[in-house]
Amino acid sequence: MMYDLEDRSGFVRFQMPTFERLLHMLKSAGTISTLRCLEYERLKFLGLEGLVLDFGGGTRTNYSHHVKEWAKRGAPFEYESANIDPHTEPTYLIEPNGPLPCADQRYDAVVSFNTFEHVYHGKETLQKIQRVLKKNGHLHFIVPFIFRVHGHPSDYIRGTPAYWQTLLEECGFTLTSTTALLWGPYSTACSVTGLPGPFKRMRVRIALTLDYLLARWKFRKGAEAEFKQDHPAVRCAIGYLISAKRE
Repeated sequence: MMYDLEDRSGFVRFQMPTFERLLHMLKSAGTISTLRCLEYERLKFLGLEGLVLDFGGGTRTNYSHHVKEWAKRGAPFEYESANIDPHTEPTYLIEPNGPLPCADQRYDAVVSFNTFEHVYHGKETLQKIQRVLKKNGHLHFIVPFIFRVHGHPSDYIRGTPAYWQTLLEECGFTLTSTTALLWGPYSTACSVTGLPGPFKRMRVRIALTLDYLLARWKFRKGAEAEFKQDHPAVRCAIGYLISAKRE
């Protein structure tokens, strides 16, 4: 069901499982997490162009070989990064909660993946990003939601879509879309627990298959639907891809 309302507060997009996507998920099971697989799938549709800052990235991250996939085909694309971890080899090595050593309105887009949950001062960080982003520039970030606590160096927050929309508006952004990084409730349960014990890969594959069958049974066929954030279809999201525009 699609909603055509001006107020997008709390609305979440959900890409319905398909058999083709299931085959890809089954192939990836056991090599990367379900969340990471869903992230890589969605990031290919960003269509970035111009100068892009990866906040929390670098040339030696576990996703660095996917960076070129984010670019709009045929468009100019230049990548820079900022990180507190020198091992990621960022363009800018910054201090925790420190300033971004970049000029005002330098970037056409800013991306940040699996980083904001590790940032205690979220509002201040978004304000720093807003400063270096060009007017009408785009911010895209991924944050976990129903996902186990993890470090590097600490883990502070799990925000709902409405939380992120409110925070973005307070920092000079307009929310453009929120996409649930979700396959289904069974695979979300696997992600939360980490599936201790034997036969992990087989158990993940069973969960992915059950989620596919459940989705085909409960929802009408279609590539993508949109729901309120607490709808049963999307309330067990492993994470969210959130996009906003600088005002």
